[in-house]
Amino acid sequence: MLINRIIATNFKTYLNLDLDISVEEDKPIILIGGENGGGKTTLFEAIYGALYGLNISSPRQFRELLNAGILDTKGSKIILELHFSGQVLNEVKKYVLTRTYMLNSFGNPAENVKLNMNGDVFKYGTVTPPAQRAEQEAQVNKIIKANLPQELSRYFLFDAMEAGNLLKEDQLNRVIKENIENVMGFNKYMQLAAASENLFQEYTAQRLKIENEKTEYTKLIEEKKKLDAAIKSIQSGYDVALQYSAANRELFQNMKSGLNQETTINNKIEQAKLQVENILQKENLFRGELEDFIKNIELYVCVPKLVDAIRAEVNLVLKEKNENRRQANLNIPPEQVEAIGNLILEFLKENNPELKDIAIGDLVDYVLASANNSITTDEYAALEYSDVKVLEEFLARKTINPFPRLSKKQLELGMDFEQIPGLQGEIEQMKSRISGNNYEIIRDYEENEKNIKKLLLALEDEKAALQKVEKRLHQFDIQTSREHDLKYDTLAKLKMFFEDVANQLLTAKKQTIELKMKEDLNINLTAYRDVIDRVELSENLSNLTFKLFHTAGNEIYLNQLNTASKQIVVQVLLKALHEFGDYDPPVMIDTVMGVLDEASRASVLENYFPELSHQTLLLSSDSEIRVDKDFDKIGTNISKCYTLKRDREKQLTEIVSGYFGKHLGE
Repeated sequence: MLINRIIATNFKTYLNLDLDISVEEDKPIILIGGENGGGKTTLFEAIYGALYGLNISSPRQFRELLNAGILDTKGSKIILELHFSGQVLNEVKKYVLTRTYMLNSFGNPAENVKLNMNGDVFKYGTVTPPAQRAEQEAQVNKIIKANLPQELSRYFLFDAMEAGNLLKEDQLNRVIKENIENVMGFNKYMQLAAASENLFQEYTAQRLKIENEKTEYTKLIEEKKKLDAAIKSIQSGYDVALQYSAANRELFQNMKSGLNQETTINNKIEQAKLQVENILQKENLFRGELEDFIKNIELYVCVPKLVDAIRAEVNLVLKEKNENRRQANLNIPPEQVEAIGNLILEFLKENNPELKDIAIGDLVDYVLASANNSITTDEYAALEYSDVKVLEEFLARKTINPFPRLSKKQLELGMDFEQIPGLQGEIEQMKSRISGNNYEIIRDYEENEKNIKKLLLALEDEKAALQKVEKRLHQFDIQTSREHDLKYDTLAKLKMFFEDVANQLLTAKKQTIELKMKEDLNINLTAYRDVIDRVELSENLSNLTFKLFHTAGNEIYLNQLNTASKQIVVQVLLKALHEFGDYDPPVMIDTVMGVLDEASRASVLENYFPELSHQTLLLSSDSEIRVDKDFDKIGTNISKCYTLKRDREKQLTEIVSGYFGKHLGE
């Protein structure tokens, strides 16, 4: 498979991309440079999306993928078009695959796909009738799969940094096993063997004549399925735990060494303590207000009720007393009499110390009574002036009942008190994080390590149980019908046949893979250059292992390699798989140098990239493949080179010839 041209319209940072990436026979490299954020990864996504389609399930996702520089998005389309060629039955065929995305009249995402194969056109879309769409889509998918199945694309279209992140600890052997099984085509034979085993077991169950044996056999089959599911689940948890362990080991070691964030934790502790103290202060304030309410409950509750009850009668009395005062035609109001009386009493007391105490109220009443000689009858004559004043103040008294406010405070305080146990728990928890460097991450990491051991034991137990069940299942072979059954005999042999085919294929290709990897590793793995004695692949796919050996005789353990060396191992493996596998696709690598050191960088440039594939697309920044130091090392192997330039104002990426100003032949 060769990719000749990629066209992207309105896709993310590309407004109108039309890029020729065809290669000359002896120059397999297309070098594409760009700064971080310049559009390298988007170019990668455009090629991948053109091959396998974009996942657009909502209008928002469509607008997120649409070029941001388009002001009027109504009626806009995203178009991805890929021109490529592939060999089918020794005949080279040319393909043009076009995928168009838009929003329909209802505002929902719609897709149209068209594949032109040497003039034969297959097309379908969102509105295509289901039966016709299924037929056309199957044809398109069949052609794509013949060139590069989507499940294998990540082995040939990949981010080198991401590949490096996957290769931590015990995962390296698993990744190598997965690559070999999938890319070399062995996995399909293992799947056929498993399917044959299931068919054999089901058919055996059908042939059992005795009902209790059939029931027992069926139960064993169900038990086997459950054990298979349990093993798969435990294996998944085990893999997740290993990933967590690998990802957090450095942080765990740092925390063990005392690199922590005690200041932040202490601040959080103080904040939690302050919250508790504020709640307790609110409680004390509430208790004081409650005690005041209880002591003066008559004043806050009873007195207002009494005032409301006697207001009408008291107003009648006051009205009568005021009316009598008006009838007396007194020119001096009682207030003025009171003021003058006070002055007179002060004078008399200063000049006659022996003068007995005279109440001002009595004096005012006497003066007013003397002035009211014309009033013959006064029903409330017993009420003196001071009594009238008290009644007036009594009616004018304003008292607010604080009970509703206290009730609301009580509810709020109850809610606050419910927080105290949680806050105290947080305080203790945070204290434990800084007490003796016993941080949360340490506890979690150690628990995860314990969990890894538990899962491994559980996995072994489940596998042992599965072996027992399988042994019991095979005991039923002798209890089946004695009549000759060709189907039964064939099914009994199929599982072993497919396993044998897979292992024979592995054996046939094993030596060439081992020799090729040994040769490439001795050149590119700078930490062990020229000292790798052999590479060993096991001969059984059911327990596939991969090992390296030093010329001194000892094994070079994969999990002890640094990140850069692990990346080299996997890239060398990919090269071998590309050369000896069932497919011949181009290789596209983003972040080409990943985490490689200076020595590994030079070796990869000179010995790896030029021989990797018949077409290799490298997406690089100028700090990875450097213009002044690295470009010339692969210059003779480059067919074309481009630079992606990001226009921040127009929000789009443009393509210019040359690699950061460096052109071929200069």
